[in-house]
Formats: sequence, C-alpha cells, structure tokens
Amino acid sequence: MDNQFILTATQAIQAILSPAVMISSSAFFLSGLNARHSTLVNRVRLLNDEKRRLIKEFVKRGELEYTENVRFLSIKNQIDILVRRIWYIRNAMLCHITAAIFFVLTSFTIGLNIFFTTPFVREIPLYLFVVGLFLVLCGVCFLGIDVLVSYRVILIEVKGEE
Repeated sequence: MDNQFILTATQAIQAILSPAVMISSSAFFLSGLNARHSTLVNRVRLLNDEKRRLIKEFVKRGELEYTENVRFLSIKNQIDILVRRIWYIRNAMLCHITAAIFFVLTSFTIGLNIFFTTPFVREIPLYLFVVGLFLVLCGVCFLGIDVLVSYRVILIEVKGEE
C-alpha cells in the first residue's frame, strides 16, 4: 500500500508541475511584452515633448515653418498609433498574466484531486488549463495585431504619411 501511495504521490507531483511549463512560457512572453511596452511608452513621451516644443514655438511666433508643421502632424499621427499599440500590448500582457494565474490554479486543483475525488473536482484542472491556453492564444493575437500596426508608424516617420 505504501508503494502505491508513493507512486500516486509521484504522479501527482508530476501532474502538478506540468502546468509550470506554461507558467514559464507566459513569464517569457511577459518579459518581451514588458520591454516592448516600456519602449512604446518612452517613445510616446519623447514625441509628446517634441510636440509641446512645437506648440511653444507656434505660440511664440504665431506660426510654424512648413517643415515644423509637417513634423507636428507626423508626431500627432504617430502618437495616435503608438497609443493604440500600447493598448494592444497592455491587453497581451493582461492575457498572459491571467493565463499564468490559471496555470497556477490548474496545479492547485490537480493537488486537490488527491483529497477530493468527485467527478466535478477531477474535471476542474482541465477546464482551468484550457482557459489558460485560450488566454495565451489571445495574448499572442494581440501581439500579432501590434506587429501589423507597428508598420504604420514607420511609414509615417519615413514617408511623412498622414
């Protein structure tokens, strides 16, 4: 009987640790998303400072030169797109954070299965894990949308598109 319990305990520990791989992958994604988020926020702050400087010039002189006016419009368009990108990255981060929570809950409920063997409790870990995977998928989709939108900012900067 002791051997059977040890085997069951070993299997339980293995099952509990399995979602840890997904927790690690979510943390890995979060690390990259956090760096991207920080870069975007810093870029918006720099553009906003430049925009304020151009507004001060306009107030001081009553007008802007043609190139300053074009730059002002470019900055405005870039900020609009960058703020939208920050929104996508924020959503991706929230999805991965929530997914990690669901993977931790999955491990926890697998552990509860040792003590409670009702059919309902046995199925909870699977549902939690599937929700976590769905959240990872949503986070990756938000990241993909951000990548698509990021190209527009480069076009505005390089081509001066509005």
